[in-house]
Amino acid sequence: MRNSIAHGKSVAWRAVALQLAASITAAMLAVGFGWRDALATLAGGVLVSVGNGLFALRMYARGVSSGRSALRSIYAAEVLKWMWLCATLYLAIAVWKLPFPGLIAGILAAQFAFWIALLATR
Repeated sequence: MRNSIAHGKSVAWRAVALQLAASITAAMLAVGFGWRDALATLAGGVLVSVGNGLFALRMYARGVSSGRSALRSIYAAEVLKWMWLCATLYLAIAVWKLPFPGLIAGILAAQFAFWIALLATR
């Protein structure tokens, strides 16, 4: 029998690892378009991966808890993830002025890797 919390943590960290691997792979492919595009692709993938890692850290921080407490942890984790994504997207677009197509390519690569990881670890 599986411990559902341990299994959930394991799935979350495997998904983050797969997202990082997909981000690095996409960035290596984007080198052909230039180093700024490759950097933008890597940044897009890493910001999504770190956001999901923050979500997992916050969601599983309490361990075993009541249903209401677990739901509050999920809401807090989602708010933390979206605050991270908004702040880092702002930095990437407005401050660092990274190329938008590369940024979106990295985000998409990380997100598709997340969906694949969830399907593969059922």
